[in-house]
Amino acid sequence: MKRVSLLLAVALGLATAVSARPAVIECWFVEDAGGGKLAKKPAALLLRQGAESPPPRPDLAPERYLKVHAVLTVFTHTPTPRIRIGQDALLDLSFAYMPLTPKAATSLAPGPPPFGLEWRRQHLGKGHLLLAVTPGLNGQVPAAREGAVAFAAWDDDEPWGPWTGNGTFWLPAVKPSQEGTYLATVHLPYLQGQITLELAVQKPPKVALTPAPLVWAAPGEAPPELLCLVSHFYPSQGLEVEWELRGGPEGRFQKAEGQRWLSALRHHSDGSVSLSAHLQPPPVTSEQHGARYACRVHHPSLPALGRSAEVTLQVAGLSGPSLEDGIGLFLSAFLLLGLLKALSWAAAYLATQNPTEKKLE
Repeated sequence: MKRVSLLLAVALGLATAVSARPAVIECWFVEDAGGGKLAKKPAALLLRQGAESPPPRPDLAPERYLKVHAVLTVFTHTPTPRIRIGQDALLDLSFAYMPLTPKAATSLAPGPPPFGLEWRRQHLGKGHLLLAVTPGLNGQVPAAREGAVAFAAWDDDEPWGPWTGNGTFWLPAVKPSQEGTYLATVHLPYLQGQITLELAVQKPPKVALTPAPLVWAAPGEAPPELLCLVSHFYPSQGLEVEWELRGGPEGRFQKAEGQRWLSALRHHSDGSVSLSAHLQPPPVTSEQHGARYACRVHHPSLPALGRSAEVTLQVAGLSGPSLEDGIGLFLSAFLLLGLLKALSWAAAYLATQNPTEKKLE
């Protein structure tokens, strides 16, 4: 098998700081197998600083070591961006080009070479070209889609290199339909480098609990059904709702007992969804007076502790107003309202009688 000189274009998923220890990247290379055929072989790319020899490996023969000159590198600092619904997405992309030899650089015109940049999205088995640009060239390119913009340019103009460039991608007001795998491809004369980014769109849920802030029940009776509204979140997967009882006779957090169920998802125009969680607590005891029922929600867009809302349980007849007191207050308010109505009717009647008496005089 004939060995050929290798020209390597490396795409790094994440730029890392140079450290004392060399970094190893699994990759592959192509050899000329003869007869017009090529052989693809697995390899390990060792990134190191300086010109010293690589450390020995007992599993490789010395003749297996190849010195490879990376002429095009493409990398990003944000391989897995997470963007809220309605916010702009900024997908970072940088690239660098180093001519293989000084002789190769001087054979070209001074300055960085022309390049092409493409951004594509793949989602649910479908691919879309979002943007294609060719800075410095006058070729026809398709119009950008979805309001996308790329900051495509070389960062410096040294006559013989090396050169660094920027291809950062901006997508305004992202929607759930725009999440997926984004492929950025940099084209140079006889070279190409590509990198993938995974854009995730999310929106944290809002949590509200009713009735609030108090729920009443008499000893031995069940409180009214609790409704926890989890609204306007995305994605719909990964949502968990927990019911907790805080305080009470044991004075600690514990899993709330009772029947529980979830409603169906409700979809909104921005792509987010909502649902409601229900809990029917069991009959209460006097020792549970002052305990708090809490609805805790976990979602990929929330911190590890999640988000919660709570109501306080008031057992009638203990420290607060009794059930009889509540009924008495209701009847008093009803009688007061009736008295005010009677007075207003009497005033209206007297007002209609006065003009009639004046006409008779």
